Amino acid sequence: MNILFAINVPYPFGMAGSMRIRLFAEYLSNQKSKTKVLITNQDNGLNDIKGVHNGVFYSSLFDRKLPYYIFLFLYPFLVFKKLRSERNIEGNNFLVIYGDTDIYTLPFIISAKILGYKIILDIVEDRVLTQERLSILARINLFVGEIIFPLAVRLVDGIVVISKYLEKKYKSVTKLPVILITVSAANLNTKRISKGKKKEFIEIAYSGSFGRKDGVEYLIEAFNQIQYKYDNVRLILIGTPKKSFTNKNISKDIEITGYLNDDDYQAKLSNADILCMTRIDSKFAQAGFPFKLGEYLATTKPVVATDVSDVSLYLDHLQDIVLAKPSDTKSLVDSIELLIKSPEKRKVIGENGRKKCEKYFNPEINSKMLFDFMKKINS
Repeated sequence: MNILFAINVPYPFGMAGSMRIRLFAEYLSNQKSKTKVLITNQDNGLNDIKGVHNGVFYSSLFDRKLPYYIFLFLYPFLVFKKLRSERNIEGNNFLVIYGDTDIYTLPFIISAKILGYKIILDIVEDRVLTQERLSILARINLFVGEIIFPLAVRLVDGIVVISKYLEKKYKSVTKLPVILITVSAANLNTKRISKGKKKEFIEIAYSGSFGRKDGVEYLIEAFNQIQYKYDNVRLILIGTPKKSFTNKNISKDIEITGYLNDDDYQAKLSNADILCMTRIDSKFAQAGFPFKLGEYLATTKPVVATDVSDVSLYLDHLQDIVLAKPSDTKSLVDSIELLIKSPEKRKVIGENGRKKCEKYFNPEINSKMLFDFMKKINS
């Protein structure tokens, strides 16, 4: 097969979306498929415009920053030119688009259809439900995407989703084949970092984005309450929040790391004692699935997670995870305190969580599901 991924997130280094595509692409490349990643938004300062990472070629659609309106004008022509140059004239061409239909993915869908590609959408959220503050351009893009979806989806050959909610939604609005492929733990097969000497503090860690859906404010409030009872706890927030977040009154016992490279990130997770996922009870949060959960479980560290989306479909409360009520500070306090009090529970729950990770969030298994889905579409 000749497989091209079209993504609007940085590659190969970035946040959760970058890693999802990276794991898919690297697996497919190892299956002797010609695999390449085309990036339309390579602006996080961590990646080259083009290169090779773990055997996968990647390149940006544009090699320099252009004024927005010039970018929009040239965009469809460059998309068509790029897809034509990457096409295998003997056939078996696939285009996997990360995201649903909008102004930026529509030129890919139309061009790929004209050029004979099989087209798959990888949809990980329901953007219509977002409660984040969006720019005017983002709102226009969202509005246009909803309008063009019924027409654009007729050109698509299959849809991959990340949650039961999205699976139900797209099966109800299209007759296309839809498959649920959940998150994968990029660190599942990474050599585990052994603990050093006994630590002075119990470290509670969170990683990821700091949007409204992520509920980090509830975690901070829970931590502040826990500190009244335990003076040996520290909170580590891994990631880069907006200035409005960091300008708030953050305790000296809360560390904000900023962006970390893969090795430093895994070291932080492995060195923590309790890992937290705190998505709130919103329609947007319920529609997706927390990418970080698989990576947490792979570390063998105990995880406290709010009971949102499909979390309880894969994991059992007090056996391989501790579930808290979403948007509930007291429930978070009780869940974290349960693990602080009992090192034995931390060990057992962490080890059981790792086993569930190997079963459900295994990149080898999940990427094979995508490969088999493509072969089915191609048959």
